[in-house]
Amino acid sequence: SEESENKHTSKEIWESTISTFLYKFIFALTFAVPILLFDLSTAIAVSIVWGLLIISILSYKIAEERKVNPWKAVGEHLLIAIIVIIITNLLGNWISAVFV
Repeated sequence: SEESENKHTSKEIWESTISTFLYKFIFALTFAVPILLFDLSTAIAVSIVWGLLIISILSYKIAEERKVNPWKAVGEHLLIAIIVIIITNLLGNWISAVFV
């Protein structure tokens, strides 16, 4: 990682660590908002749509920067995300049926 390269001061590394933590924390909180505003089933749907939207936007922007086909990148990332969502749901249902 960057720390082992000795290109950055300890202060720079800590600033980067703290800003990364805060960004990820605030971003994660955006998924709590639907839970506070809607009933659980609606909140889950809103959070899934929100997550897929963010994945789409970030995939598109990163693909443009890398000069690759953005629609292919968006499609790949959305496909992977949807597969993960489906598998997670199936696994959760199985765990609930077996252990609860």
